[in-house]
Amino acid sequence: GKVFLPPLIVTLVIGMMLQPLSAKNVLKPGLEFAGRTLLRTGVALYGVQLTLGQLANGGALPIVIAALAVGLTIVFGAMAARAMGLSRDFGFLTGCATGVCGAAAAMATSAVLPRHENSDRDLAFAVMGVNFISTVTMVVYPPLHHWLGYSTFEMGVFLGGSIHDVAQVAGAGESLGKEFLTVAIITKLLRVACLLPAVVCIAAWVARSGQKAGDARPTPPVFLFGFLILAAINSAGLVPHNVQATLAQVSSFLIITAIAALGIKTSLMAMVRIGGRPVMLLVIETVFIGLLVAGLIYGLRSFGI
Repeated sequence: GKVFLPPLIVTLVIGMMLQPLSAKNVLKPGLEFAGRTLLRTGVALYGVQLTLGQLANGGALPIVIAALAVGLTIVFGAMAARAMGLSRDFGFLTGCATGVCGAAAAMATSAVLPRHENSDRDLAFAVMGVNFISTVTMVVYPPLHHWLGYSTFEMGVFLGGSIHDVAQVAGAGESLGKEFLTVAIITKLLRVACLLPAVVCIAAWVARSGQKAGDARPTPPVFLFGFLILAAINSAGLVPHNVQATLAQVSSFLIITAIAALGIKTSLMAMVRIGGRPVMLLVIETVFIGLLVAGLIYGLRSFGI
């Protein structure tokens, strides 16, 4: 069959091949603009794909699972990172990317973490790693349907609750069928909706531990309010379908442009030097969220949720 390579990975790799350009002073302001302003606009526009009504549609199960999966995976990420001798912030970065929504969450988290010389490298690693693992889970999870003994609804919740990136959740749901896809996307969007509280909590945690947040200000990131406002406007039914579709495309385009800029700022050698422990951390976080969601679905059955 055809091999599907996520556009994010392709873009990042092309960017990395152009890495020597990052030394040119004339390009620096543009790369900064793409990596920050375009990225934040892209994440804010992501909100247009959400409606609060949609989120309440699936009943309590997806809501409970999304909230627990996001919260526990971020805390687990920070603890596992420390246990493996990596920094707490690296745990936040990968935990939020795994728990919430892949690349967009990694970038939003990176924006509120203290800057250090390896910030861009760590972010590029998180984006690439999470995307790669999402693609693996997209292929591996759907065939487990019968083995897990889930109903169609539960399987949709499992896919949406445990796969990192929205595109891969859609791919996995699509491979099982329309009724799986809808539930998977709703559960996934509930996790995306946790982006605002998750990043604000991480920013507060960083500020509390006496470090300056990224950009040296612990204020909550404004772009996330844009995300929420757009979700609210869309919920009120004020965004026509064609406009919504266009904005969703603009959002993907801006995030992908930002990722190209990130790629240009990241050397492949730096990525090779990052070593095996960060890769292990991502794998462990992925297994953690998968087992957590699978277990919660069984556990919540007895409560009739």
